[in-house]
Formats: sequence, C-alpha cells, structure tokens
Amino acid sequence: MKDGKILNGFCAAVSEAGVEDAASERTVAQKTPKDGAFHRVLIQYLRYISLTWKWLLVKKENMLLVGDVGGTKTHLALFEGMKCVREERYFSREFPSLKEIVRNFNPGPVEKACFGVAGPVENNRCHATNLPWVIDAKDFDIKKVWLINDLVATAWGIGSLKSEELVTLNDGQPRKGHRAILAAGTGLGIAGIFWDGKEHHPFPSEGGHVDFAPRDETEKLLWLYLKKKYGHVSYERVISGPGLEHLYWFYLESGRTHEKLGEEDLPVIITHKAVQGESKACREIVEWFCCLYGSVAGNIALQFMASGGVYVGGGIAPKIISILKEGFFMRGFSEKGRFHDLLSSIPVHVIMNENTALLGAAVFVNRQ
Repeated sequence: MKDGKILNGFCAAVSEAGVEDAASERTVAQKTPKDGAFHRVLIQYLRYISLTWKWLLVKKENMLLVGDVGGTKTHLALFEGMKCVREERYFSREFPSLKEIVRNFNPGPVEKACFGVAGPVENNRCHATNLPWVIDAKDFDIKKVWLINDLVATAWGIGSLKSEELVTLNDGQPRKGHRAILAAGTGLGIAGIFWDGKEHHPFPSEGGHVDFAPRDETEKLLWLYLKKKYGHVSYERVISGPGLEHLYWFYLESGRTHEKLGEEDLPVIITHKAVQGESKACREIVEWFCCLYGSVAGNIALQFMASGGVYVGGGIAPKIISILKEGFFMRGFSEKGRFHDLLSSIPVHVIMNENTALLGAAVFVNRQ
C-alpha cells in the first residue's frame, strides 16, 4: 500500500528527529533560547501531525465493510474491529446490484468486506433467491471480499448478543451441542451450527425450500391452494412475509373471512391488526403462522439434533413476539409424536437485535 508506506516513513522520520519526546523538546528549546517558544510550538505541531497520520493509517487498515443483503432491504455498515462506526439501510429493489448500493454508501478505502446474502453461495458467488441479482466477490474494488449466507452471518453474531437481546420461548435444558437457526422475512432462511466439542461453527442450508408437509385437513387444503399457484410448495411459501399474504388470501378465498385488507403491505397490516387485537381473522392467521413456524423449527431441531438450542431470527418474529410467547410456536415445535419430550428439552430463543447479521459478518472477518 504505497500511501501507507509514505505515512509510516513520515511518522518514523518525526520519531527519529526526537520531536515526540518531551525531553527532546526541552533540549531543542535550551539550545536556542531566543527561539525556544517557536521550537516548542513547531515540535508540538509536528507531533500532532504525526499522531494524526498514524491514527488515520490505523483507521484505514482496520476498517471493515459488512452487509446484510435481503430481498427487501440491504443493510451496510463500517466496523472498526467489532464497533459499528457508520451504517445505512437501502431498499434492495431500488438498485440494479449490490455493487451500486456499495457505491452509494461510499465506504472509502477498505481492504476487507463481508456480505451475508440471502441465497446459496458457491465459490464466493451468489444468485440471490428473492432478487434479480448475481453477486460476485470479484465485482468489488476491495482487496478481500467474503460472501456468506445471511443466516450463517446471523449465526456468527449470536455470541455477540446481550441477554436482553434474546427472548426465550422455551428454557429447556441448556447444554452444549449443535444448534440451529431459522429466520422468516422476505424468505425463510435456515442454517446449522456445528459443535466440535470446543466451539460452534455455522454452516449454510437452503432448508427453507424443502417440501411443505401439511399436518391436518386444513393444511392439506392450503397445500392444494398453493400447488395451483406455484407447482412446488416449499416452507418458504408459508413461513415468510409473502407466506402471511398466502395465508390471508387462502382465508379470504375459502370463505373463512370476508374482511378485505387491500393489497398493499399486507404482512405489516396483518401482524399489526393481530397484535393490537383489531381483527379476529388476522389474529387467527398469525396464530396459525406461529404454529407453522414452530413446526418447521422443530423439524430442523431434529434434523440437526440441535440440543444446544434453536434461535429464531428475521424481521417478523420481533413484531409478533407477544403472540409467539403465548405458546403457539412451541406447540408446533414440540408436537412430533415420540420426540415430544426431546424437543421440549431444547432451549428456544428469539433474536431481537436486527443488526445480528452485521455483527456476525464482522466476527467472521475478524476470525480469518
């Protein structure tokens, strides 16, 4: 880094001249009594310049660009170590690419970046699941760029959370072991967290796109309804923001409600009315959603044998936390026949910090 060498050379020259040492300052002043005051001012000025350039150099080399790239919003931040010094949020679809959002953010000269992206990442490249973007680490004029799955980023961030940033749905029996994380937002993300006996290691999954399995007659009808619309019915079609819309339209078109909510911002309207008790239908839909959410969480708890705990992230859970705490989620989670007792022993926590993926991206980079 050419400018870094120049700055280091300047700082070294100042140090060699003795201007950073108070004793040297007094010596120079004593040798030139008539101009002692001038020399003291000059020395202090040079010392200030030296320290300022050193500070700028450290800032430049230690600054990280991190991002949480979702189908609805992209959240970028600059971190110095594990401290966020600047952040901005953008509506993803208002930009043709992540590269354009980074250009708008204008992070300045950084050498390392990590983006948690909602989609499968292979060879540092990702075709975003719910965006018309192909993101490649080579797209950015940054020395080292890592693309990781957004749920992997969130999983890396769990260890940085404070106790008040988690809401416990089930105390269970806390113990060391594998963990799992899922998050409903624009889509449904899932990741595993492997326990090697000493520490946890997140790994990606695209489990949100496995087949939706109806549990009763009503859910069979829901499956048929979605099958006609999409062909393949995944859990993401049900457990996500668009999933809430699907549940509402199914309710309306099957005659279970006649309440018309319009078509704009339906997930926001549904969750708001449910939490505030303004709509019987919305309340029923969100209770059903919570039970379905718990069901898929219980599935992945069994698949990953997540005895160390299951974490619920994403933007929807914090908004409906009062209903999640009423037991609908845990009912769906634990109702797995012979494995009811095992699942009831697994701790379940909701992540309330919306910046967890950013924290995790920073943790990931600092471990490299």
